[in-house]
Amino acid sequence: MTRPAEDHELEYMSVQLQLLEQCNLRCTHCYNANPPPVRVPSTAEIKRRLDLIYAFARDHGFDPDIHLSGGEPTLRRDLVQIVKHIFDAHDGDALLFTNGTRFPRALARDLRNAGLGYVQVSLEGPERLTDEVRGAGVYTAAMDTVRMLGDEGFRRTVSITITSRNFDGLFAFVEELDALDLHFHLREVFPIGAGAALAPLTRDQRRELYEWAVGWLGRSTVGLEDPAHCSVSRDYAGGRRGCVAARNHFCVDVDGSVYPCRPLALRVGHIDDLAEAWSSATMTRIRRREFGGRCGRCEIRGNCGGCRVYAQLAGDVFGEDTRCFAPAEGLVRTPFEEHAIRASERVGRGIWWTREATRAAVKRVRRLRAAR
Repeated sequence: MTRPAEDHELEYMSVQLQLLEQCNLRCTHCYNANPPPVRVPSTAEIKRRLDLIYAFARDHGFDPDIHLSGGEPTLRRDLVQIVKHIFDAHDGDALLFTNGTRFPRALARDLRNAGLGYVQVSLEGPERLTDEVRGAGVYTAAMDTVRMLGDEGFRRTVSITITSRNFDGLFAFVEELDALDLHFHLREVFPIGAGAALAPLTRDQRRELYEWAVGWLGRSTVGLEDPAHCSVSRDYAGGRRGCVAARNHFCVDVDGSVYPCRPLALRVGHIDDLAEAWSSATMTRIRRREFGGRCGRCEIRGNCGGCRVYAQLAGDVFGEDTRCFAPAEGLVRTPFEEHAIRASERVGRGIWWTREATRAAVKRVRRLRAAR
């Protein structure tokens, strides 16, 4: 059964905490390639922000998974102190995002002793591709870090940003590293920042990617960040969370601003009042999946929701993400069908509106429409 669009779960919540803007690389697809100058928050300020996040979490009944990001977090000399605060002061959990190029074993051991167990390292594919996108020597340094982290007992994720440039070798690259027992975190490049100049995936490539990832059966695991992959089938979508922005995720930027997710340039508040940011009109509408266009009429919008970045680029952050395959799968109702179903729901309010009931209603409406 698909989830109702209004339902959302707070048992899991990830909070991306931006520690700094500075980075030692200049990746050709970076969505934040030219950030404005912002003062790096002090150690005390980062700890204060963490305290506010955990206080908000207690009030809302969830345990946050802190995603430490940047920029490049290992540029901070106080990284171990920050991690210790998460684990010692809050008995929390964290994931560190890094490019893996400046990660000595001594730092890894200090972070492991502080409690950290998860690290995500970014790669683009084989050595030639990674070095073309991220800089000379990056592949070797990053892979050395991936292997070293495994030796030190970390669970490891390899993040790959997918473009038309690395698509053809993607599947073989994942298979090559499969024996390392990794998690692969895949997402299509955002056409913003430096990524705006890159050729997007074709529709056929996107469908091939989604079906390959859904059917992956290797030793390592494969996850697609892009919620539109839920549209490959109704049955597959039933167990998906889809876009977590404003539902099971938010981002606190370097200046303390709060966003539904970092690539979505839509400020909703400030860390000093997380409750206000969380309950803002924008966050509430995204959380409830109150969208226009075909995203608003889709039967799996509670499990997918589309990507709000692409909707925003099309002119309306609450509009439709047109990259999906929901219409081809028969998941998108016509405006007439949606209106009729909403009217039926109002008449039958208080009844749990199941997927089967919705589909039956769609069939009735279509029969009536055909008879007109």
